[in-house]
Amino acid sequence: MTIGALISEFPSALLRRTRGGTTSNQSEALGPTQRKEVSECTMHPKSFISEHSAEYILVPNIVSRLNQRFTEVIPLFLWLSREGNTTAQKMMAGGQIRLLTAFPRRPKLVSGSQAGIRMKVNRELLAYTAVSEEAGMAVLVGVPLLSSLSLLRIGAECCWFELKGSAVTDRDYSVDIGLDGTVISNDAPTRALTGPLTDDAIEDLADRCRMMPWIQAVQSIREIRSIQQEVHGSSFLGGYKPFHLMLLGP
Repeated sequence: MTIGALISEFPSALLRRTRGGTTSNQSEALGPTQRKEVSECTMHPKSFISEHSAEYILVPNIVSRLNQRFTEVIPLFLWLSREGNTTAQKMMAGGQIRLLTAFPRRPKLVSGSQAGIRMKVNRELLAYTAVSEEAGMAVLVGVPLLSSLSLLRIGAECCWFELKGSAVTDRDYSVDIGLDGTVISNDAPTRALTGPLTDDAIEDLADRCRMMPWIQAVQSIREIRSIQQEVHGSSFLGGYKPFHLMLLGP
């Protein structure tokens, strides 16, 4: 199946964009006001950071994990007019790379007992994964295991899942995760989401990414974004912006 043909596979609801265990250190770090805010989140999960803030924590975490397998792991926020322009393509000529895609997810507070956080997997991400996998690029979602803004720092623990393009759907999913990284509840089928991933599983997923020249990787990203824009009838995935990891080595 070609990348373009996948558009006909999407549910009709996707043809219009419709967004609709605790560690003692974390517990002690919360003050009275923060504990009160957490207690109000039982029914309606609350956010305290953006995906972009989560990205600052997730990038060094995933790079350190993949550095065990690859010679170089280069994180990119890929602009077609910058990293994808002619100058950049000439710099990369003659080499072969793998490209792994990752969507940052923000932790949401879900209970007064601080049992864990909630991660949302939006339908748009699964639609993106369907075309990305066809192009030879696997997709991850990651979330920092944090329950307070005051704990946001480089080196925080993170949890990673594999998205699967075979599960394009017209609904969103939620995963409740303990602050120790264990899944408390998950309403996503295994054909949509697998994890949490071990370091070995992340390496295996990266190994499945197709080797390709940079110019081909850029063209594939251009096609994926074009299809997504046609599907959602708006700018590329709206507020959902992935980062990419350029993997160098055998």
